[in-house]
Amino acid sequence: MTGIKSLADELRETIKKDAARPSDPAKTPPAKKNAVSKSAKKATDAPLETLFESILAFELTGNEKLLIRLDDRTVFLLKQLKIAKAIDMNKLIAYCLQDFLRQHPELIQYVKENIKTIEL
Repeated sequence: MTGIKSLADELRETIKKDAARPSDPAKTPPAKKNAVSKSAKKATDAPLETLFESILAFELTGNEKLLIRLDDRTVFLLKQLKIAKAIDMNKLIAYCLQDFLRQHPELIQYVKENIKTIEL
């Protein structure tokens, strides 16, 4: 082993290996033949997969650390996403914040204008 891995990373790799390995046909349940629902599911999954790719491609730069508070549901979801898609919580939070600021440039403009009016 070249580095130290967390238990979650090892579990994720095991799950990926099991998914990639062909399973025993005798043990698998028969596939349902519902092409309409599969095509509808794939159509809705395409934007989600694009989002996951964007998040994974996001470069987490900077060295500033912040303490944030999140509710239990959000933390649980972030942990589940870490296991399911190997997306780090910090990376996801940074990506979401960057995306939010890109979608709302008026917020940045507001801060710039108000900084000019502050007297020291």
